[in-house]
Amino acid sequence: MGSCGTLGWGLLLLGAVCGAAGEPHSLRYFETAMTDPGTGLPWFVSVGYVDGEIFVHYDSTARRYVPHTEWMKAPGAVDPEYWERSTRIAQSNERVYRVSLGTLQERFNQSGGSHTVQLMYGCDILGNRTTRGYYQDAYDGRDFIAFDKDTKTFTAAV
Repeated sequence: MGSCGTLGWGLLLLGAVCGAAGEPHSLRYFETAMTDPGTGLPWFVSVGYVDGEIFVHYDSTARRYVPHTEWMKAPGAVDPEYWERSTRIAQSNERVYRVSLGTLQERFNQSGGSHTVQLMYGCDILGNRTTRGYYQDAYDGRDFIAFDKDTKTFTAAV
């Protein structure tokens, strides 16, 4: 869903923003898509966190990635192409999620109701400067599939 490229940029951003030697840092993205979110609520949301602080937000109503921290809003802090690229990725993810929700409902023989797909992916720079990454999907609140970066395989939840 475009997250591999986002993770690469995320690691670069994380290293630039949080470059203090020896300190652990994290970058996390949470994406949620819903079949029936309720009146006035977006059906798709993507939120990025650095060290637990929201730094970017996208939803299917605004359809643009926007900064949420002063350091991201500061003039010249981020290349404008970052916002364009991130917005294009999120808009593409929106389309993928719409299809994925329909496919999952078909596979689980669900003709209606409210259903949710959630994705969590990110990376950490640990205190010893090693890194780790993760990617995990859930459907209707249950683990669905996860990526094991060591074996480079996806594992379905049982």
